[in-house]
Amino acid sequence: MIRKTQAALAIAALFAAPAFAAVSFDANVELDTTYQNANRGASQSGRVELNAASKSEKGGGFVAARASYMAGKGGATTVDDMWVQFGNASGDIKLGRFEAADLFPLGKDVIVEDGGAAAGFRANNFRGRTSSAHAALNLNVGGGLGFELGVMADKKNTGVRPVVSFGMSGFSVKLGVEEGKNAAGQKVSGAGLTVGTTMAGAGLNLSFASGKVGGVKGESFGANATFGPAGVGYILDKNGSSKDNIVYAAYSLPLFETGATITPAVSYAKGTNMDKQIGLRVRVNYAF
Repeated sequence: MIRKTQAALAIAALFAAPAFAAVSFDANVELDTTYQNANRGASQSGRVELNAASKSEKGGGFVAARASYMAGKGGATTVDDMWVQFGNASGDIKLGRFEAADLFPLGKDVIVEDGGAAAGFRANNFRGRTSSAHAALNLNVGGGLGFELGVMADKKNTGVRPVVSFGMSGFSVKLGVEEGKNAAGQKVSGAGLTVGTTMAGAGLNLSFASGKVGGVKGESFGANATFGPAGVGYILDKNGSSKDNIVYAAYSLPLFETGATITPAVSYAKGTNMDKQIGLRVRVNYAF
């Protein structure tokens, strides 16, 4: 009788215990073989990425989390994403290592030559994925309207970054500002706007940002298109009296219908205070 009672209690406890959400795992390997002119020569880099993610919903709310482990070709290991998010359909809070809303998306940016003196300003200084404490409040206002308030806190990297977004029927707009100090102790202040749409099967992005870093004014204009496996882009960066013009393109080809791809890419940059920079890259990516 005692054993039956113990068994019944054990079964009851099992069904009464909280249900844990299933964890999904995925991984991919990416290998880049690159040639760059201006005495930089050939190089090869890459990494293996292992992702674990989970989401549990109950009582009108949810808790989600994600972690990404990266092992580089050179032997170094690091963490890419590591965050937890909780809330409901109206709003949530995200904490940890992650990237907030992108105010200057580059599209298919397999390689983008960008080594000139004119760094420009792209309104992504406090977007995230750093060692600084990072939190974001996300509100779903309704009707395609959303609001994100990002806050980053550290001794040398502290800023606030509110972003208003709107999206509907293949059209999206993001407008945001950022204020604070970067890791170098320089004051950062500026704003960015990006518009995205789909036209004739192509995803288009137009972006503009303007601001100051350490008292030096910078501006950036970007336009890119992604259509199927191909992508092209252009960036104009201005910093004080200097400016850079950057163009880039990439095209992904399937490898034996396995889901793997091989992507040749090219980028060209020329600036006020730099010689022309040419970059060629072949990227192999395999998700498993």
